[in-house]
Amino acid sequence: MNEIQNAIFHLINNILSDDFFDAKLKNHKEQKIIENSSIRYGLINYVAKYSLANNEYLITDKCLNYLQSQSLISEKGLLRGKKGNKHKFTFEHPIPANIITDLLYKNRKDKKMMLKVLKATDLVTVLTYEENDEINKSRLTSSMPNDWEIFQDNPFIRYSISGVESPTKTIKVYGALAR
Repeated sequence: MNEIQNAIFHLINNILSDDFFDAKLKNHKEQKIIENSSIRYGLINYVAKYSLANNEYLITDKCLNYLQSQSLISEKGLLRGKKGNKHKFTFEHPIPANIITDLLYKNRKDKKMMLKVLKATDLVTVLTYEENDEINKSRLTSSMPNDWEIFQDNPFIRYSISGVESPTKTIKVYGALAR
């Protein structure tokens, strides 16, 4: 865990340790505050940024070859800000941030377990748009298979189901966090 990840972890922990999240919103059909999309979005964003703050990402062979062919990798590594439509690659969380957020919420009273969850899910994969589209076609864009369990099952199961190779290499990344 680097310095930025440590700071983000402390923010996530402080947010989730507040009992306020268990309260219900009366004007929203007694919905829990944590379930309100406006609140949940911000928390999911912090969770995603935790792993995006890592100094290295995983990368598939296909994407590495593509980035090299486009001369997008420098001596410093891959500039995070290059991702997007122009260069046709993205950063993908093998375990979607909303799943991680739910796991953190379930364990919000146990700081050590929250940290264990974040460390186990500290994975970001650099994928070509084509690879990412395959995951989207599998209808597992923001979910894991029903019987999937953290600490027991393959974090790349969505890739296997989608026909996308599981990454075996890492690449250094630098620059501002890009989500």
